[in-house]
Amino acid sequence: MTPSEGHEVIEALFRRVRSRFDLGMAEYFVALRALEGGWGTGDEAELQEVLQLLWCKSDLDRAHLQTEWESVWDRLRQGRSQPPSLSPVEDASLPPSDIPSHPPPPSQASQPDSQPQTDTTPAELAPYPLKAPPPSLLDPPDELTFLDSDYPITRRSMSYAWRYLRRDVPTGPATVLDVAATVETVTRQGFFLAPVYQRERENQARLLLLVDRNGSMMPFHHFTRDLIETARHESALDPDRVHVFYFHNVPADSVYANPYLTRPVVLRHILSSCDANTCLLIVSDAGAARGYRERTRVRATAQVLHQIRQYTNALAWLNPMPSSRWSETSAGILRHLVPMFPMTPEGLGEAIDTVRRQLGG
Repeated sequence: MTPSEGHEVIEALFRRVRSRFDLGMAEYFVALRALEGGWGTGDEAELQEVLQLLWCKSDLDRAHLQTEWESVWDRLRQGRSQPPSLSPVEDASLPPSDIPSHPPPPSQASQPDSQPQTDTTPAELAPYPLKAPPPSLLDPPDELTFLDSDYPITRRSMSYAWRYLRRDVPTGPATVLDVAATVETVTRQGFFLAPVYQRERENQARLLLLVDRNGSMMPFHHFTRDLIETARHESALDPDRVHVFYFHNVPADSVYANPYLTRPVVLRHILSSCDANTCLLIVSDAGAARGYRERTRVRATAQVLHQIRQYTNALAWLNPMPSSRWSETSAGILRHLVPMFPMTPEGLGEAIDTVRRQLGG
């Protein structure tokens, strides 16, 4: 199997199973790196085994991947086996030796003057056409535009911004040499007696994400997924200190522990675990995507914001819609109740700065 074939199969399978397996871009690039490292380049079965190890979490997932794998390879084989078609010229199938070198003279006696003369020039063989590319294996042709898209924010920008979410707290014994304090002490005393040590500082920040799902947020699911993945695995935060819950439109009395909105959790119980190191980010378009201004939604969201502030003031709102779309919508009202920022590199950085100042980090 050539590397180009492996890339094509991986991308096709990723399109087909990413939603069912809840895969993100991290899993896609891991598969590509494995292929470039020589894994799965032997034959089809080897590549399939590598993808099962990387993407599947259960026997049901492996069975589904097997089904999609066979479908992708069937289409790939069909594309390769399609013979190129010649142009529909009647005499093109004749070998060159069968084509007369000179046309026979026209018979004036048997051909009336009123009949137009037909062109008896021997037909030339049509040029050999280029083979049309096989139908794209990347069905459905929906959403891998995000492989090249950087709107509203790239994964790289997310990773960079998350690294500034810190609340460094001294922990443990004083074992870290404080060079500046040691020099200052020697300068003040006039002699060196002992080095100055300080306690090691550890990032104790804790992140709570409330993410809007489905409805008008569906076009932004891949961005919110990247936002969560980068916060957990590409930030300065401990992955165990990043907690994500989901809601639809309004984070009411209950939110959900999974993106399919099937495992409800009481919001009050989640907020009760907030401490001085906890910051909270809400990710939602707040009605700006469809241009809605709903009084009931604004009132319900205001009640939730009031409830959240009873537990933490380190609160900000990320809106995937640009700020120019907030006016005349529910977002235009809610932005006066909570610091709201667009989901851009600058907006995410300002949101993190806002909650970090509240934490005192």
